[in-house]
Amino acid sequence: MHVGLFTDSYLPRTSGVVTAVEASARQLRLRGHRVFIVAPAYPGHTDVDPDVVRVPSVTPPGHPDFPLALPYPGRALRAVRALGLDLVHTHSPFLLGGMGWWAARVLGRPVLFTYHTRYDEYAHYAPVVGELARPLVSAYATAYCNQCDCVLAPLPSIAALLRDSGVRVRVVVVPSAGIDVSAFSAPPRSGEDARTAVRGRFGVPPHSPLLAFVGRLAREKNVALLLAALAALPSDTWLLLVGDGPERTALETQAKDAGLASRTVFAGTQPPAAVAEVLAAADLFVFPSTTETFGIAMIEAMAAGCAVVAVRAPASSDLVRNGETGRLVAADPRAFADAVRDLLAQPARRSAMGGAARAAAAEYDQARVTDRLLAVYQELLAHQRVAGGGFTCV
Repeated sequence: MHVGLFTDSYLPRTSGVVTAVEASARQLRLRGHRVFIVAPAYPGHTDVDPDVVRVPSVTPPGHPDFPLALPYPGRALRAVRALGLDLVHTHSPFLLGGMGWWAARVLGRPVLFTYHTRYDEYAHYAPVVGELARPLVSAYATAYCNQCDCVLAPLPSIAALLRDSGVRVRVVVVPSAGIDVSAFSAPPRSGEDARTAVRGRFGVPPHSPLLAFVGRLAREKNVALLLAALAALPSDTWLLLVGDGPERTALETQAKDAGLASRTVFAGTQPPAAVAEVLAAADLFVFPSTTETFGIAMIEAMAAGCAVVAVRAPASSDLVRNGETGRLVAADPRAFADAVRDLLAQPARRSAMGGAARAAAAEYDQARVTDRLLAVYQELLAHQRVAGGGFTCV
């Protein structure tokens, strides 16, 4: 089949949505399907993939890494119509999500939408209006869902959130991306080799407890809580932050002001193999975000056999079995530090949690996730054939 993935966020940007779109396209192509990715144009970026369709864009003030597509010029619309799509899968409810929905309706094809983001939690990025946009963004996302034929929720808690918000169309739980479990369960170096290599690379003393975080350094990730928790932990405990983002400078200042700069490593963006080694070397994976809809970094850590300490929130509560694969705690630095301290003091328990975490992560292997995604695609296409080739808005 010919599938169109429409996204407002794509390479060269790095984000969970980009990871999900890349992974879906790669796995679907391995199964013999042709996948087109429709994304905003990025100044100076050239695609190697011939099936990426770039739509002209503008760069908003203050956000040079997030160009906004202009989805309605005639050339872009004609290019999309010429793709011969059998099915449209949108990964944003906004600009290119709207274009994907339009293409599906014009072509009489099914359209489904993956709800990647709790969009109201990102309202602070809106120019001028900021937090005032929160209820409008929430209402818009719900309305968009209700114009699609199916909505994919990455986890059961997100499916419940969508239904509670007023989504009436069918909601199916399908993880937004799978992972290559083997890449994390057996990285290039594991065990003591990874422990030694990672500590040497980032200047961490050989026997110091190491906490790892992987993710975007942005306000919604709540990384400031990790630094506040680190301040309450023994002075030999180190924190390694893998990732980059708009809050990095503020977080570096926070670490310096709190006297934590000497044991906090801002590693920046790292290649996948290096991330796998970091997770193999860490004593604990720490995750403070309360806004996730999925949490692929948590799953990667679990696949690496790393016990998790996370703030109790919908996504983390779906992924982490409290007391079995990690600990879930309140969004409070003292409570977070207490959970970390408790597990660092119990290496045998921590190791058992890591083993249970590795087993739980197998459910999110990319082959299994692709099977589930294709089952939804095929059901929608079968319904289209029975209905006589057309879909109408709900």
